[in-house]
Amino acid sequence: MANRRLRLVLAGGFCAVLAVATWTPASAVPLFARKYGFNCTMCHSNFPRLNDYGWRYRLNGYQLPGQEDNEKTVLESGAPFAARTSAGYNYDKFENTPDAEDVNQFQINGLDLLSAGVLGRNMSYLVVYPPHISASSGVVGQEGTLESANLVFANLGGSRWLNVRAGRFEPLYVAFSSKRALSVSPYEIYDFSPPRGVAFSDNQDGIEVYGWGRNGFEYAAGWLNGSGTNKQSDTASDFYVRAAKVFGRGEGWTVGQRVGLVGYWGKARPEGQPEAERQSLSRYGIDASLNYGHCNLALEWLKGNDDRSLWADAPADVDWRGGFAELTYMPAYDHVGFLRYDKVDTPAWANADVSRWTIGWRYYPQDQLALHLEWSRRTQDAGPEGGCSATERFLTARLDFAF
Repeated sequence: MANRRLRLVLAGGFCAVLAVATWTPASAVPLFARKYGFNCTMCHSNFPRLNDYGWRYRLNGYQLPGQEDNEKTVLESGAPFAARTSAGYNYDKFENTPDAEDVNQFQINGLDLLSAGVLGRNMSYLVVYPPHISASSGVVGQEGTLESANLVFANLGGSRWLNVRAGRFEPLYVAFSSKRALSVSPYEIYDFSPPRGVAFSDNQDGIEVYGWGRNGFEYAAGWLNGSGTNKQSDTASDFYVRAAKVFGRGEGWTVGQRVGLVGYWGKARPEGQPEAERQSLSRYGIDASLNYGHCNLALEWLKGNDDRSLWADAPADVDWRGGFAELTYMPAYDHVGFLRYDKVDTPAWANADVSRWTIGWRYYPQDQLALHLEWSRRTQDAGPEGGCSATERFLTARLDFAF
């Protein structure tokens, strides 16, 4: 059986390679590259991950730094739309996880529709909509939702120290974007939260201000709706502050060394108790992005504290901590490899510690097309009742493309 699965995965990888070899690039290219006539590598070290220039372009409200007066609006340029999807072979095997379903087949892995652009000088927008897709054999289902919808007002008062983003967005408290990660496997510490609590991997509704200076210092602060257990009548009560410093040239993504600190404070209700009083939660963290030659080392550590009522049957307030270390190696512009270890430590009484190893490689025959190979193994302790740990073994060979 194991040999049969290996043959199937190798066949999936071969098919993906064959598809790359016979691929005829379409004339359409991803949104911003199409607008300027640039290659995607102008802003991405390896799509979807941004490089230093791409990071500054995002913070500058999707305007070329120093060229704000020359920007064309969405009414003066091509149609401001793009899409991203992936397809390939997925193998996902679970043990001691009753509600999980094994996967061992070729699949189409969802779809994102995107629109973004400049509305006027220092004013821009971004909308990301994953449409509803019903799960079926060969198709990964997804819930239709408005993942992002926000406006950016950049360089207020002519200063890079004051920029505002409002709407639904991925807040800048996330040091390493889960939306632009190289891996399919998630950052475990960003997903960890009470039921319907505040997971750092989720986008938020609210407003944030941010800025940066020539000395390498940057800051961000936000006021957010927070937990999904909050009601529409609840006053938004979640706040965050982040500060970072880049040493050397660059922004710390591909050049320079960046170190950051973050704090988050909010309120939430226990799941399924809409009339209960809201209780407090907090997050504190430190992160670093270190570059040397063709290598980048991303480090994240977070500590959380949640009121006991937010976790069912918790005998005391829940203190948890964890993070990840991710090494990426890019020997050439069209190749990148990554290796990551994730760890989440929970209280001893919970006995629910999580660990994950992930390794992968991406090859880019075209800027907007990647052959993606990845293996990951996740383990979670059995819980207060004890027993065997829950495990997941994940393997994928897929084509990831944007157009």
